[in-house]
Amino acid sequence: MMKSVSVSLREFALPSPRTGSIEAHSGYSRAAVEGLEVHQRVQRRRTKADPAYEREVVIRASFDRAGYRFRVEGRMDGIFRTDPPKIEEIKTAFAVPELAARLSRDPMNHPYALQLLSYGYFYFLENNVIPYLSFHLVSTRNYESRDISVKLDPAVYEAWLNRRLDELVEETRKAEKRAARRRKIAQAFAFPFPALRPGQAELISTIEQGMSEKKRMLIQAPTGLGKTAGVLYPVLKESLGRGQHTVYVTPKNSQHALAEDAVSRFRQTGARVKSLTITAKHKICFKNEPLCDPAFCEYADDYFGKVRKHAILDQLAKKRSLKARTFRSIGETYGVCPFELQLDAAEDADTVICDYNYVFAPRSALRRMTLLDIDQAGAPNLVIDEAHNLPSRAMDYYSPALSTLALEMMRDELRLLPSPFCDEAVPLLDDSLRIIASCRPDAGTGPAKIEPPLSAFQEHDARLRAFLARYLESDVEIMRRDPVMRLSFSWTEFTEALSRALDPGHDEFFVTFRPHPTGGIVKITCCDASEMLKDCYDEYEQVVGFSATLKPFDYYAKLSGLDPEAIKTAEFPSPFPRRHRKLLIIPQVSTKYSDRERNYARIADAIQKIALLRPGNYLAFFPSFEFLDRVHAAVQDIPGFVLVKQERDMKLSHVGAVLEQLRAQHTPAILFGVQGGMFSEGLDYPGEIAIGAFVVGPPLPNYDLERELMREYYQRKYSSGFDYAYIIPAMSRAVQAAGRVIRSETDRGLIVLMDQRFVQPEYSKSMPRDWFDADVHELVSESILKDVSEFWEDNNDSPQRARRTA
Repeated sequence: MMKSVSVSLREFALPSPRTGSIEAHSGYSRAAVEGLEVHQRVQRRRTKADPAYEREVVIRASFDRAGYRFRVEGRMDGIFRTDPPKIEEIKTAFAVPELAARLSRDPMNHPYALQLLSYGYFYFLENNVIPYLSFHLVSTRNYESRDISVKLDPAVYEAWLNRRLDELVEETRKAEKRAARRRKIAQAFAFPFPALRPGQAELISTIEQGMSEKKRMLIQAPTGLGKTAGVLYPVLKESLGRGQHTVYVTPKNSQHALAEDAVSRFRQTGARVKSLTITAKHKICFKNEPLCDPAFCEYADDYFGKVRKHAILDQLAKKRSLKARTFRSIGETYGVCPFELQLDAAEDADTVICDYNYVFAPRSALRRMTLLDIDQAGAPNLVIDEAHNLPSRAMDYYSPALSTLALEMMRDELRLLPSPFCDEAVPLLDDSLRIIASCRPDAGTGPAKIEPPLSAFQEHDARLRAFLARYLESDVEIMRRDPVMRLSFSWTEFTEALSRALDPGHDEFFVTFRPHPTGGIVKITCCDASEMLKDCYDEYEQVVGFSATLKPFDYYAKLSGLDPEAIKTAEFPSPFPRRHRKLLIIPQVSTKYSDRERNYARIADAIQKIALLRPGNYLAFFPSFEFLDRVHAAVQDIPGFVLVKQERDMKLSHVGAVLEQLRAQHTPAILFGVQGGMFSEGLDYPGEIAIGAFVVGPPLPNYDLERELMREYYQRKYSSGFDYAYIIPAMSRAVQAAGRVIRSETDRGLIVLMDQRFVQPEYSKSMPRDWFDADVHELVSESILKDVSEFWEDNNDSPQRARRTA
């Protein structure tokens, strides 16, 4: 009996044996299809002009080989129902002549040509007629087009087809073994710890129930619950049981470690799960600039041929844990790109750990990764760590800016270029500055909402890209942070975003101009990326987002592209004894801008008096650096304490030194930091590394034109303008800052919130439910110093001593 295997035509129509380099015209790109607007424009024009034209026509064929029936399906861009018919494939490229030459020169070794030839051959099998085959190539530089024909020779195609089917048989057998291995792991997949923490069993059960109901989930759970393992365990087990894998995404590379540790613990219990961590291209690349072009990078040259020749993916498949070190080592040994290797090896990993952008960013690398559909049910699973970051991170993907100040700083670098590139680059820079400056409104000197001239940006983008192409083709040495590449890439990114932002159907975008002595800043702001995120989830079977701050759930669901009515939400309380934590609000303090001047000294006095009640390390988090500096200046020397201050643009080495100082505990310290900064999110301060935190005011975003335009949009779309634009983002940062203190069952800690707004319902609704019983006013003390003293008396065992005696 034949075993049916579904194969997308894009994965089917590949050179055999595999050859090719990593470059713009290779046809191997994993990126989302570019030039969709161009495709649609051409198709509409064809439909209007010729009644014999049909677009987006599905075509299929089946091939039997070695007990498998490969069912291949694709969608033709267009077919003219003439006699004989003509099949047309539309492709966009910046350098159309180069792509045309590649397609004409060696069609049997180019994926694009093989796709078109496959359409023709499938049509021939079904109708016994050889159709005309043609590419319609459109330049993204100037929208000029070129048509080139490709001839189908059935005998030549069938020689390739036989080789490709043999490859597919081998690939399918590997896929069967992979799926069988995963199912076997799932049968004996055990939780990696001997005992569950309080609340962990309920967390696992909730997720299992949500998956059984096929509901996407948002889970709020505090640090210390063991939520990383508690979420990943049921989600990974479910995907393995279907022969699938799980993708685990985090906001930053630095947060991969928790997921890696959880998978490592699964392995320690006997589960032979494979994990792969994707490192950002600029961090793993061997070259000064991560430019994937064989003329510039020897690791891109014949990448696909070298991977096949040395069976590199088979070598990687034998390893249980794949990280940057392995990919760099293999890359150096065989002369192949380590970044591309990560993506190629991902299909064999049971857990892929990566940043948000590999799933949610435009042209995401993983989003279009497809595997042979054999012995697998459904799609992979997706876990979103620190999911409260997703709405703002996704908005940033679509919110680029161009600054005349930043561009002007490139001038000296461009002047150092060898002639004639210097002579051309500097005028191009001047034109860039002129176009930005031309966006300044005629009236007014402040920031303003504008509608920039799209055509001017597009025409200049074409000039910059043409110059960049000539520059890269020369023998000029490309240095790190090359100014020509920075200028061209930043302009292209902005121009592409501007085209979307000026579309009348996208009212979630606006463009502003902010004047500056050098000219100004033109910025695109995306208020809401939910529509762009919705399609991303379609690639996954189960979706679970979790964080310590996901309230109100409606806000995070809507701005994350999830349907609040269809998802499952759950909130879990802290698993630690409430007596170990003292949470207080000081409403007598006001951090409103108009009240700040008379409150700096009051805040400084409160920090000093409360800290003196029990020596130890404290964290004091403020709404801004300016606020931090003013309170820091107002604090008198506190006997027995040293004061440490977060600086703007702090280097990682300095951050590490501060953390080491807190860990050493030689002298009690008070760390002054900003909410939403490097010290207030993503770092743990267990034990006596921090025994208290002062959260000074909800850090409301600046009241400016951009934020007010966002508020207007949220009011129109969600009827919650001020909450969405100001309060909820601020409270997320405040709750994250407060959560730095209690990190384990032996920790004791004090959390003091300073501001009258913390007791207002619109602010307190974002607080974890276990912060108070019925009303937020329970956290207001009539005698703060007395209450804090009694708390420390009741918890007079230090966390370190408690750990020793536990």
